[in-house]
Amino acid sequence: MNRRALLALILAPFPARAEAPEVLELAGQPVLELARHPTVGPRLRSMSAGRQRLVSDTLRGSGPPLAIADGRWVHGYGVTEEARVFLAFDTHTESVVILLLDGGRPSLFIPPRVARWPAALRPAVQEFAPEMAAQMRFTD
Repeated sequence: MNRRALLALILAPFPARAEAPEVLELAGQPVLELARHPTVGPRLRSMSAGRQRLVSDTLRGSGPPLAIADGRWVHGYGVTEEARVFLAFDTHTESVVILLLDGGRPSLFIPPRVARWPAALRPAVQEFAPEMAAQMRFTD
């Protein structure tokens, strides 16, 4: 291989690398495992502010195993008699998404309800809370 070819190979742009690819390995586990992950847990605690206890208790509730959307979003939800919480994490941007329904009423939206939510999460949000998904805006 000549020097130019080697230099071109070295300087060639590499595809974007996921910042937290190990989170994808949580697929199939309870949503609580996503909340416990060191990349997600600290953010979740600060984002849930005055609702930490309710979010924590609800994440321990029943729900489907974690799934992956669009090859990058890990998502799941927990349900108790008192509340339901949807949690998702983007392994590329390390964004956290939370939707908390307390007594069936919206209590916490991150990103805010009026903001556009990732289109990749639309089916998962529709499964979690069809009435809320119908009111929310998703990116195209």
